[in-house]
Amino acid sequence: MSLLNKSIAGLAGSLALTGVHQIFRKYTNDSPHLDQIGETVLEKSLDAVDAPTRDEDAVYAAAMGGNILTNAVLFSTLATSTNASQFISKTLGTGLLGAAGSVGLAEKLLTNNHATDTDKKKWMTTGYYIFGALVSIGVYNVLERKFK
Repeated sequence: MSLLNKSIAGLAGSLALTGVHQIFRKYTNDSPHLDQIGETVLEKSLDAVDAPTRDEDAVYAAAMGGNILTNAVLFSTLATSTNASQFISKTLGTGLLGAAGSVGLAEKLLTNNHATDTDKKKWMTTGYYIFGALVSIGVYNVLERKFK
């Protein structure tokens, strides 16, 4: 049951991160545009194989799906533990790793970086990932206790 619980918890953490990100994007002016990273990667990949990329809604939807999937894998792999002493270290470690990956990718891939171009956006990104990791570990612990 643990693999299923890890998968569910990882998806929950990823959806929590994505939900918080979208809420902040909608209601604040200076929030990270993390979806820009996924869109750029997807557009560059499609350009490399001469596939059309002009449907912005399709690119956005595919990028969001990719973001949710990759973050779910990150959280289900690293942000799951029932050990109370690992709760803080796994939450912070996973959150910081995810944020560092996003910030690093944005700086490497984006010529017009609106994703993480200010310190405020970098800190917000870090908070989003720590929140996602916290949700993932919380859901995992609930599922492990309930289905033992």
